[in-house]
Amino acid sequence: MKRDTEKYVSIKTFARLIPYIRRYWKAFSVSVISMFLGSQLTTIAPSFMRSAIDNGVIKGDFQIVLSYVVLIIIVGLLSSVTSFFERYYTTLFSQKVALDFRNDVFRAVQRQSFSFFDEVPIGQLVSRITDDVERVARFLSFPLRNLISTAFLASLAIGYMWSMNPKLSAIVGLYMLGIMLISIRYNMIVRPLNMEARNQLGILTAITDNNITGFRTVKSLSVEKNRLNAFNVENEKLFSLYIRIAKVEALYGRLGLLLLILANITVLYVGGLDIINGSFTVGGLAAFNAYTLLLMRPVSFIGFFIGMFSIAMTSAKRLFDIIDRVPEVYEKPNAIELPPIKGEVVFENVWFGYVKDKPVLKGVNLHVKPGEKVAIIGRTGSGKSTLISLIPRFYDVTEGSIKIDGYDVRDVKLKSLRRQVAIVSQEPFVFAGSFKDNIALAKPEASMDEIVKAAKIAKLHDFIASLPNGYDSLIGERGITLSGGQKQRLTIARALVAGAKIIILDDPTSNLDAKTEREFIDDIKGILKDHTVFIVTQRLPLMMIADRIIVLDDGRVVEEGTHDELMSKRGLYYSIYVELYAKQKAELEKLLGEVEAEVVGSKDGGV
Repeated sequence: MKRDTEKYVSIKTFARLIPYIRRYWKAFSVSVISMFLGSQLTTIAPSFMRSAIDNGVIKGDFQIVLSYVVLIIIVGLLSSVTSFFERYYTTLFSQKVALDFRNDVFRAVQRQSFSFFDEVPIGQLVSRITDDVERVARFLSFPLRNLISTAFLASLAIGYMWSMNPKLSAIVGLYMLGIMLISIRYNMIVRPLNMEARNQLGILTAITDNNITGFRTVKSLSVEKNRLNAFNVENEKLFSLYIRIAKVEALYGRLGLLLLILANITVLYVGGLDIINGSFTVGGLAAFNAYTLLLMRPVSFIGFFIGMFSIAMTSAKRLFDIIDRVPEVYEKPNAIELPPIKGEVVFENVWFGYVKDKPVLKGVNLHVKPGEKVAIIGRTGSGKSTLISLIPRFYDVTEGSIKIDGYDVRDVKLKSLRRQVAIVSQEPFVFAGSFKDNIALAKPEASMDEIVKAAKIAKLHDFIASLPNGYDSLIGERGITLSGGQKQRLTIARALVAGAKIIILDDPTSNLDAKTEREFIDDIKGILKDHTVFIVTQRLPLMMIADRIIVLDDGRVVEEGTHDELMSKRGLYYSIYVELYAKQKAELEKLLGEVEAEVVGSKDGGV
């Protein structure tokens, strides 16, 4: 039942590939015509051989033998020409399909919501876009081409054989049926074993990678023996799988060969008797034996094709699953363009949860004025990061609404919204490329003047200008050539070029040393002057630049006000501040000096 369902799904998946195939029907048609002509040429050669033997070799006529040899050579050359066109146009067709398919999948990934990336590992997505598409392309290029080619070849060979000797054709047909069943059975057994072996090899590779990468931990904890045992267990599993595969290959490989040998023996015996009886010729027997060998390839290929078809359609289905997935966050058909904003943000009774019936935010009401700087504070799991992720609409609220300058974020176009909301995180992503391209990422049409102006405001211009190629200097992948502070400044410059009025600082200084953090904060004060800013941080120096502090607890706003107001209440904020100050006191004293440390410390009411 399960196998029938898999077959149905595979056929249904292939049907969905037909529109892609149809787009390039010309290349596909040239390929099919080349296959047909090539099969005709391949199957006509044995008939020439029969005539050469019967009319030339047997009668001792060298000229006839020579003429047929020339014909066979010409057929071989023409067959090579048709083979070229067959392979070239099949590859062209399959890669064109892969090109469109890969673009559609990548486009589908790009339009997905954040929840999609929460569920699907990045490595798996990369594998789908690359490996799965390549499997589909390989199927269209080789197995599908061979199926059509062998179908032509088999039908033409059988036709020639039947016209020469129906009795021998029926006998050979029985042997070929047996070979085909063995081939199908072999592929049904060995394909799952090969897939299991590939998965097991992946497990072994992961263990090897973890142990080599984490060798310091392994050595420091003296767990070499434990890790070696774990490796040995998985290695033994891989060994057992390879042995099982070898047994299957040895058994079924010999069975097919045995049947082919028996078929040849039977053809020679029965055909020899017919020659003795005068109902068959020597040339006919030689040609018939050649056709028998020709049939071996298409008959054996059936089992291989079934396995490849199943693998390719499994890959195609995974890709169609991405294409078919409807993003949880999507634009309404009548969504409007969000005009340039002032930066007012209002949360009205906002409820949200990643999982149904498990809310993370519970009735949040919050009004942030244009140009106001608010710090979002709370213990781990209180909903801080969730709150700020709703502003650029990475997720949709379950209940309530979020409005920017009076516009519900669900009513505006996503691009117009997200261009005006910038996020500076603790791990800003920098693309491999030039500084110019990275800064103008959200606005590729930005002029050089805009890019330079943004870099100057972000205090990054002097560094870029000092490089040999200036703004055309290349940045290593993931910004590996930049310091943490430089990455932060680049992200800010990117936001300024995009025209973002709302800036979200998501713990941007947690990975910076104290000196770099202080420089970053001093620089950013001026940059943020005319922007609405949301600050999520556990760092006191960054927290102190806020005009107002919002305290979250269990998804609810429990306190809000200035630092002094909240400290006087001696509530949750007071407790959090005391804990943070105790952890960061030594660092603050070292950085700011005793006098500044006393000023910061005095704000805690004598703590």
